[in-house]
Order: sequence, then structure tokens, then C-alpha cells
Amino acid sequence: MAIKSILTNQEDFTGEFPVTSRTSALWRFNEKTPDENLQLIDSSGHGRHFTISGWSGTSANLIAGRFGRYFRQNIVNPTSEKTHLIAENDGSFFSNLGEKIVVGGWINPTTYSVGQTYIPIFNTRQGPGQPIFYVSLYQGRLRLMLYNSSGTLIYDQSETATITLKNGGWYFIASIIEVSNKKVQNIICDRSDGATWVSPVRSFSGELNRECIADIIMGMHANTYYYAGGFDDWFLETDSQLTDDDLLLYFKSSLHANGGDAASDVDALAEHGTVALKATDGEYPASGVLYTRAVPCALSGSGRVAVTSEYTAGVTSVSLVETSTSDDLEEWSAWQAVGTSGELQSPNRQYIRFRVTLTSSDPLRTPKLLEIQLHDIPKAPYEKLGFARPVILDKNGAWEAVLENAFDIIVTGEVNGADTLEFKLPFHDPKRSTLENEKQVQIVNDIYRIRTLTDNKSEDGRVITQVYAEAVFYDLSFSAEKEPREFNADTADVPMQYALLGTGWTVGNVTVTTKRTWQCTEKNALSILRTVQNIYGGDLVFDSANRQVHLLTFSGTDSGALFSYRKNLKSIQRVVDTRELVTRLYAYGKDELTFASINGGKEYVEDYTFSSEVRVSTLDCSSFTNPYQMLEYAKMRLAEYSKPRVSYVLSAMDLSALTGYEHEAWKLGDIVTVDDKELGLLVKTRVVRRQYNLQEPWKTVIELSTKLRELGDSSAQWDKAADALSSAELINRQEIKDMVPFNHLRNSRADDGFAYWVNSGFEVDTENGVSGTASFKAVGVPGMTKSLSQTVYPATRKSYTFSAQIASENLEKGENGQVGVEIVIEYEDGTTETRFIDLI
Repeated sequence: MAIKSILTNQEDFTGEFPVTSRTSALWRFNEKTPDENLQLIDSSGHGRHFTISGWSGTSANLIAGRFGRYFRQNIVNPTSEKTHLIAENDGSFFSNLGEKIVVGGWINPTTYSVGQTYIPIFNTRQGPGQPIFYVSLYQGRLRLMLYNSSGTLIYDQSETATITLKNGGWYFIASIIEVSNKKVQNIICDRSDGATWVSPVRSFSGELNRECIADIIMGMHANTYYYAGGFDDWFLETDSQLTDDDLLLYFKSSLHANGGDAASDVDALAEHGTVALKATDGEYPASGVLYTRAVPCALSGSGRVAVTSEYTAGVTSVSLVETSTSDDLEEWSAWQAVGTSGELQSPNRQYIRFRVTLTSSDPLRTPKLLEIQLHDIPKAPYEKLGFARPVILDKNGAWEAVLENAFDIIVTGEVNGADTLEFKLPFHDPKRSTLENEKQVQIVNDIYRIRTLTDNKSEDGRVITQVYAEAVFYDLSFSAEKEPREFNADTADVPMQYALLGTGWTVGNVTVTTKRTWQCTEKNALSILRTVQNIYGGDLVFDSANRQVHLLTFSGTDSGALFSYRKNLKSIQRVVDTRELVTRLYAYGKDELTFASINGGKEYVEDYTFSSEVRVSTLDCSSFTNPYQMLEYAKMRLAEYSKPRVSYVLSAMDLSALTGYEHEAWKLGDIVTVDDKELGLLVKTRVVRRQYNLQEPWKTVIELSTKLRELGDSSAQWDKAADALSSAELINRQEIKDMVPFNHLRNSRADDGFAYWVNSGFEVDTENGVSGTASFKAVGVPGMTKSLSQTVYPATRKSYTFSAQIASENLEKGENGQVGVEIVIEYEDGTTETRFIDLI
């Protein structure tokens, strides 16, 4: 898979003219006001700032417009206001002309500017020294003048274009000056209707003034002639490589981008490279729609869109991503939402643009869009594993070489475990030169990265290169270090999004609906994802081609494939292992926490389904602070430990690789049937590990059902990560000693009924209490919320403690059910924060 286009820069979202390595100066005019020196910033980084002459007491202003702000001058009376811009030349402005000079930008002329005879735009005729060029309007027509080192005019042409400049219109104009070739070309583009005009290529004689040290003056000449109207995004490039096609492409591709538009509800200017909802008086709108500039599409295969964003689950989101495509940047296809996994639904054409909807249910919060990637997924050279060969990819993800002579090609995969590729290639194979460490290798739709290259020379002089590669998702273990993060009653997609942020990978389908409250202390993306799988359950599936990670309740299907002796089953081994069988499992959490109070006084759980013998073990739950979740977790673990590990290891042929047997296809994670009458076997079980021989599919080894550790259970290294759950934080004995108790809740023991409380569905139990004779009680009803709330006004402290004693009886949570304490904190500035302490 190759990345076709990336949108991550400010200009991608706003449509502003981009900075390049050859940009000499670029004035965006995005400031609200000039600085204390009346200067406007040069965004090229070269420090060639504009100084405003005639700012105070005039109509000069920085106005909110389409590309952020723009500079407007001399609107009332140009001859009396005389506002103009000056960039003082330190001698370096034109020191490296190269082969081409390009100058241009946006103008918003008034009736005065299109009606007068001489209107200066971009001027070097105002000393010191001699000029080099002069861009102006002559009776409303674009005019370019060029000068030699003695100040003699060597070119003067006023253009008669098909576009007529009008009062209040916005026009992109530019002049291309080829220094050595002595050619000139001008362009004019009209934002109102997208019309463009390109002048004929014209020639000039003489030599340009290569020694020009003149200042750049915008909007004035000879203290007599002045421009009235607006300027935006003006640039100067020397030693430029821009052509008229490049400038037209910029104009057409940026025409609809609105990240800097004052009229839009999104903002791509406040934080560079980030799009957020636009705040008004400190509050964000409920939604906003971003239109991006157009970028190349022209895919060689299918396409996938990946969006990187920051959001708060259930509050803010990038809720919709749509695309539209075009061959000419004029006629566009209808907007189409991308598929659930980012699949491109729009027709494959030369260019693509994006429409992204950002939403928020909290006026104080906004999602942030950071990046949009368009991936080109070429059709794989092989559609099946059987008889496929490794394909080497270049740095752009395109095919570089198919290794037809590779042999002993083995792909090893495990559910929630390893995914590796090994093969051999003759050292003297002409394509051996394509093998390099860290290069990518494609097998059908899976992508691997070469980790080791070993050249072996045998006694007979034969030299073989042995390659070991790992699935590209292994790179996630090298991601930027993650800070510890707490997740409070969140579904799995939230920590997965946190893990993948900034990696170029995105979260795909998450069908596991479990909610967990826990603290993540893992340092890299892969370890966090492994921990998520262990805590939430399900199958972690890495889609290397699309750079997505899925968490599915079950990743396979009942394939219908049958493994039978004398058909496709060469050998079979069944192993029943009870070495780790446990029937009674103790669990201890933080500060010797147990779940005895909610488990009939027992600190353990039992399961004698397989054996009546008491076999005891202890589960480390030192990170647990919630007895309910600890009990649930202990039961889940005992369900595995209380039964023998049963594994079937088959040497079998993949018949689906043969014509006519396609219906026998199976893949990792699928349910298959094993039939061996001699062993008395007729079972349905799951493919949990495979060693697939691509060259000789009849030598494939698969493992069914439970994986044995000695057979390569690579997930064993993550076993301890499963005990990372954390919830309502219990305080230890020392914390209690250090605490100065002061209860802000009134009538917390229900002595006075519901006094001071806002009640919805609770009742007062006058017979059962802890520190008194009464308590609050609620009987749960599926689909109904019952609550008891009180507002308190505590004194300012660095920290607060919430404590309560709870009891439960036959408590079962329904789908999306929650039991806990919700705290809404209001700060002095009026902002609020909501936290939920999960109690079960």
C-alpha cells in the first residue's frame, strides 16, 4: 500500500498559497493588527516583513475574509490616505534570481483601481538603485514592465484578457519571468466563477537587472499613484520552478477550501496544521464542515481514507468524512461518504477533495482534525496464499520486484499473537539486490518488514540468503512513548485511538462492547493494544494493507472447511494438558482488597466442571481497586484455567489453492471441522495458529483450539498486562491517617429522608444502615436511569476524597448499563468537568 496524498498542512485546509523551499517572501496578512513597528509578517521565514505607511487615521484595515484576513487600503480616498506597504531590501531580495522569477497573489480591487489609468500593484521602481520589474493595472488591465541594470525599460506589455476585473471581485494574478530564456507569461483567475486566462508566451530583449537592490512597494508609485482595495497571500519566488500549469493547479485545487474562511464554522488558522470548530465568545458550535483543497488521486488500485483526529469519546467527534473526485478540477462527482473502514466510494479520477464534518455536544470542547491520508491499495499480484511469491515494495509502497525463485516460504500467524514471514532466495539471483533490511515485502494483501538477512554458504559452495520479516504492525512497538492515561468506563475504541495517535494507523471496526475503568501505563502503541485486547477480550486484527486495527468479538467465520484423513489431512496430534489446571482461584487487589463481601464471604471463586479435586492458585490483581470488576475478571480467568488445554496440531493441505476446491478455503481464526474415524474425532474447532507453506501448501501446519505454550504462544509475554484494571480509587491506610475529614454532603446517612437530595427512583431503607439505621436504596430496572444527586460548595483544596459504603444483591448490568458515582466539577471560570467513578 502506498500513500497517494497527505493533507496535514495549514494550506491543505485553508487554500492559502503554499510555502516552498524557493519562496523568497510570502505575506499572508493574517494578523488582526500590525505589530508595534507597524509591520506585517513574512510567512516564508526570511524576515522580509512589510511596514505599513499610512495606517493610523486611514481606512487601512485587516479584514476577515476567505483565506483568514487580508489587507485593505485606501478605500475612502487614495490620493489623501496614501496607504502602501514597504519591504526594505537588505540587498538579498534578488541576489539569487536563478532561471525564473514568479510573483503573484490575490487582489480585491475597487472601482477606483479598475477605472484609473495607472494603478501600482507590486513595484520595484521606488529606489534605492534601479528596478527589475513592475506589476500594475493599466486602465484595469494587467501590465508587466521589466528593466535592465541602468533602469532602462526593456519590456512593457498590457494584457487584454478574457477576464474583466470588476469592483469587489477577487482575482489571483501572477507573472512568470524566465531570466535567461527571456520569456514572460501572465495569468489571471477569477474566484467568482473559476474562470482562468493565460497570456501568450512573450519574449523580451536585453538583460534583467540582476543587481537590483530596490525595495518592494505594494500599492504605490512615485507618491502619486495608489492602489485601492485588498491584497491577500502575495508571494515572490526567485530561482523558481513554478509554471503556468502549477499556478492554475493551485487556483483550481484551492478554490473551495474553507479552513480559513471567516464565514465557516471551522478554524484551521488558530493552531497550525489543525482543524477545530471555530469558537465564538469562548464557545464552539455544535458542528462545522471543512472543505479541503483538491489533491492527486489517480489510484492504481482501490483507495482508503485514513483520518487522524483528537476527540473526547461521546462528546466530540469527526462524525463524517466524504469525498468528491474530478478529472479537470471543474466537473466534480457527487459527495460520497467513505466506507466503515475508510474505503473510497467515489470514482477513481485524477483529483480528490474531502468534506469533513466535526461535531461537539459540549460548547466548551472541540474535536481536532490533524491529518487526512489517501492510500493507494494496488491489486495484489497474488490473490491466494497457495503458490504466491514475495513481492518487494519500494519506499513509496509500489511493487519493485516479484521474487519468483524464492523457496521455503513460510507465513506464521497466531490469533492475538505472532505474524511473521520467512523465505529463502539464491544469493546469485538477480533480484537479491532488492533485499534490504527494513524494506517492505507483500504477501497477497499482508505487508511485512525485513528484519534479518542471513547469507549461508554450504559445503558444496551453494550460497542462500535467508530472510526473516515481521508484519508491519510490529513497528507500533517503536512508536513515540505514551504517557500514562486513565480510562473511565470507556469502550475499547477509546484507548485504541489513544494508542494509535500519531502512528499513521487508525482504529477500524470495534465490535467488543465491554466497558472498563483502568489505568494504562504501557509505553508504546503495540503494548497498549495488546493490553486492551487482554482487558476487553475479543480478537485483535491488524490490517496492514489499510493500516487499521480492529477489535472483534470473533475474527473468523464458520468456514465449512473439512479436514479429513486421506483427503487433506496428512497427520494429526491431539494434546490434552492439565499441568496448569486450577479449580479454586484466589484474587487479591490493591491493599489486600478482596471480593469476599460480594461473594458470600469467600475470597476465591471455584469451578469443578472438569475435576472435583481442589487445585488452588492465586491471581495477581494488585492494580484492581474495584471488587466487582475483580470478581468478574477472576471468573473469566478461572473459566480458562479450570479446563484442560486441548490442542490439535495438523499437517494438512490447503485444497483451496487448487482449481475446483475454492469452497475449502479457510483462514486464521476460522471454525473448521476435523474428521478422523480411527481416533474417534469429529469436532468443530478454531484455527488459532498456522504455519503456511506458500510454495508447498500440502506442508502447511495448523493448530486448532487452545494454543500450547511450547508451540509458540507469543502472547504469553502480555499475560501480566491483563491485571492493569483500575477503577474507583480506594485510599490506603496512610492516606486515611493523613486525611482531615469534613463531609460536605448533607444527610448522607438518609436520617432525614431525602432532605437536601434530588431524587429520581431511589427509596429510603429505614432498617438497613451502616453508621446509622437508614440508607438509600435503588432497585435497578433495565433501560431506566435512577439517580440521587446533591450540589455542594466546598472550600478550595488541592484534592478531595469521595467515599461511600455500598451493598448489592443479585446485581447484573444490562447492555450499556452503569453503576457508579458521577461528579460534575465547576471551576471558578465557569467551565465544568465531568468524571464517572465506575462501581461495578
